[in-house]
Amino acid sequence: MGFIRKLAVKSYSKELSMMIDGLSKIDIEQIATILIYSVWLRATLEIERNLPLMEGVNGELDPELHMYPILLEAIQKWMSVLKKNGQETKSFSLSIWVHTLRSILRPELSLEGNRLWDILMSSKSYWEKFLTRIRDEDIQLGIQYEQVINTEKHARAILQCLPPKQLYQKAQ
Repeated sequence: MGFIRKLAVKSYSKELSMMIDGLSKIDIEQIATILIYSVWLRATLEIERNLPLMEGVNGELDPELHMYPILLEAIQKWMSVLKKNGQETKSFSLSIWVHTLRSILRPELSLEGNRLWDILMSSKSYWEKFLTRIRDEDIQLGIQYEQVINTEKHARAILQCLPPKQLYQKAQ
């Protein structure tokens, strides 16, 4: 492994460990809130075609993670934009996908990536509650009903693909 790659992996590992440590110190409902928010934001960005994605044969958006390097770059760009606009919570929620994609791209991070997803998956019993809450909040904010329903549908499809199979395949 090259020197620059080693430094990058070391830095990514440190960031991922900090996220894992932080998540392990909060309650399960807060973990669910963070995960659902990250899924909702990713679904919104994909529906609006602000993230690279693939479509299935029926024209539906594919909820699986694809095009890892391109998707990683696009999400990092959105994190930067959100952070500049003072939207720290949104930026942080997207970091789940950054750490996941880095763990897929760099096998030496896959065990930590799996630990992250083990923590996130432990909140599954709360997903419906928080998904419904975010949907209702968006409707109350006046976001177009059809857009909210499409986002919810895609978010549910993403949730069905969790934990990311690509990450767990790398760890084996």
